[in-house]
Amino acid sequence: MQAHKIPVFKLWVSEWLARSVIFAILMTCLFSFAYYSSPVSAMGFYGVQVTDVQYAMVVIYGSTVAFLALDFRIVKYFAPRKYLLTAFSANIICSVICFYSKDWTLFVICQFVQGITCALTSGIVLQLIFPRLQSTRARIITYSLLYGSIQIAVPFYSIYSSIVLHFYDFNQMFYGFIMILILLILVVLATMNGKARFTRKIPLYQVDWAGYLFYVSFILILGYILVYGRQLGWYDSPLIALLSLSNLILLVLFVARELKLKRPLINLQIFRTKNFVIGLLLLFLFYIFKGSTGLAYGYLEAILGNDPLSTIPIWITVIAGTTLGMFVTSRLILMGFNLIRIIIAGFGFMALYYLYMLIFISVQGNTADFILPMFIYGAATGILFIPIVSFTISAAPPKIASNASLIGILARFVGFTASLAVNNELQLFAKSAVREKVRETLTETNIQLPVTLMDIQNHYMNAGNDIYTAKAASANHFNVLVRQQILARATRDYYDLMLLGVMCVIMMLVLFPQIQHVILRLRKGNIPY
Repeated sequence: MQAHKIPVFKLWVSEWLARSVIFAILMTCLFSFAYYSSPVSAMGFYGVQVTDVQYAMVVIYGSTVAFLALDFRIVKYFAPRKYLLTAFSANIICSVICFYSKDWTLFVICQFVQGITCALTSGIVLQLIFPRLQSTRARIITYSLLYGSIQIAVPFYSIYSSIVLHFYDFNQMFYGFIMILILLILVVLATMNGKARFTRKIPLYQVDWAGYLFYVSFILILGYILVYGRQLGWYDSPLIALLSLSNLILLVLFVARELKLKRPLINLQIFRTKNFVIGLLLLFLFYIFKGSTGLAYGYLEAILGNDPLSTIPIWITVIAGTTLGMFVTSRLILMGFNLIRIIIAGFGFMALYYLYMLIFISVQGNTADFILPMFIYGAATGILFIPIVSFTISAAPPKIASNASLIGILARFVGFTASLAVNNELQLFAKSAVREKVRETLTETNIQLPVTLMDIQNHYMNAGNDIYTAKAASANHFNVLVRQQILARATRDYYDLMLLGVMCVIMMLVLFPQIQHVILRLRKGNIPY
């Protein structure tokens, strides 16, 4: 029997067991993003700044995005089991290196390698799932399960990392990943055929390796500019100016090469489709709005004083909201509801989330107050993701539809990275404006200031402190209160801008009649990323 006709899973493996193995592989390939669930822990362990942690996350995400374009060809050459075992082994090696080393540069290099392994693993998962789906109904349900799993991976691993970091140090994250990988290797060896292939063995000729180098370099440099731009002063920095010029040259070289090749890494002709470009813009904006929730978790930690375990109910709420949103949306799509109207409803839920946060953000509050808005946020995420991806893919011409997924995941990456830049920029702007207002108000001529300081000092003296200790402690406590007020006000100002942005997106969707009648086309041969 030819290798590509041998079933991937052994005959004794039931369908439900096969699906469970596929789901386990999918969730494991996203494990590396768990390292960023608690940026403070990573910063403390390695002694780096928040922008360094952000860029490490950009490296693993960008590495995944770039290699997926290559993986589309490579996955047809290797046997799935060997391909998976290679990815798992590389992950284990990287995790062992990180476990025994506290060098930040080495960690970032390992993140780049693990981004490649994430692409290898997710490529196998998609090849296991989508080519076997015959009906549009099955493909929509599978889209929901796949993208639902991707969306809940971050809160799911945040719960895991919260528990681990509460009892152990950051280093144990690597140890846990190694144990999970070893267990998964044993499962793959037991359930999958070693000689099975998805298709006949296709030789790796005319693979655009040079295009990949241009592509991955462009992605990583773009990420560096967006993450470190604010810190370095944007174009006042010679480094940022030089990197921007280099990236422009890389982009020109990449586009020229792809337009010339017979088998390009990515077929850029797809950008000629108007609705596809609109879909990319929606994906980009979705990730801008989605990235704003990091500020909510920072608020819970910095102002309400939540420890990681106290935030677990919030993560569970986000998972529940996302799951419900995905389920309802898949049912609506199956019933033939208009995609754009579903997208408008999703952005409406996002606007409702911002409104709720604007009402409840203050220097006082309870974690329970934020369960409902985070559920609404999860529901908005679940409602938006599938229709936007479906709209984008459906708009692509059939001959080059496979490229829609590769460009789509690039748009998601750029949106995610831009959200980091927007967050850094707007937070700094908002905090500076609020701090200036506070400085104008809290002056020595303000008659309320001495009274407030004396009240705080008396509290410390009543607790048994002497007058010198109480005076120093009262000044420090007052500064903490001021910082909390600044953060709360800046957060509200930031969400004001996000709410305005969401409302503008909704208005544009309502006013553009030409995108209201896109026909849903989820083709059998089209494998999404």
